[in-house]
Amino acid sequence: MGETERIMDQLLQQVKSTREFNQYQNLLQRVKAQPDLYRRIGEYRRRSIAAQMRNGEDFIAENNNVQKEFADLQNNGLAGEFFASEHQYCSMIRKLNNRFMEGVEIDTSFLDQ
Repeated sequence: MGETERIMDQLLQQVKSTREFNQYQNLLQRVKAQPDLYRRIGEYRRRSIAAQMRNGEDFIAENNNVQKEFADLQNNGLAGEFFASEHQYCSMIRKLNNRFMEGVEIDTSFLDQ
């Protein structure tokens, strides 16, 4: 194993030891133990991501429709915990990714055009 692979393995182990990762994994398993809830959360996530990828008024209307259709998930304690945990975990990964991209100094200015 090369040095880069060793460092990546160490980083992955560190990520897996965080509160965010462990809380997310725990809640994911609890949600998966309820197949109907897991299916419903998956459908909500798919539809929400699709709506977010739209621009303009279509996004707002579609997002409102998705929120209404899945309003029951907002009142489900386990679903709410899962969504909050997923958000925290994804935020941590996004920060890691941003820090990495800034640290390795890859020119991505072409993406801004």
